[in-house]
Amino acid sequence: MTKKTKIFLNNNLLSNNAYVQDSFLKRFLGLMFQIKPKEQKILIFKNAFWIHSLFVFFRFNAIFLDSNFNVIDYKFNIPPFLILKPVFRAKYTIEFVNLCPKVKIGDKIEIDEYRH
Repeated sequence: MTKKTKIFLNNNLLSNNAYVQDSFLKRFLGLMFQIKPKEQKILIFKNAFWIHSLFVFFRFNAIFLDSNFNVIDYKFNIPPFLILKPVFRAKYTIEFVNLCPKVKIGDKIEIDEYRH
């Protein structure tokens, strides 16, 4: 079952509709083979430093986080069928559809699922 969680950017609620991709199949598929949703869609991947948009038929945004949930890189408006350069320091990747958060390197992301 996909875990629904809240996500915060610099202590401000960004969305209460984010989903942790917690199985091999969910991590493998991500946004592939889907039609573009009309609403926001946020997928959270743990231990993910590399993404692609092969078989993703719409543009999306991605934020890469280190182990302390600090933004270390981001890519916006990623087109379909692209292989992105890995962000090896990333421990988490968040993919956004229909939402483009205003982030900068060093911003803090908090995810309820991973709060201690």
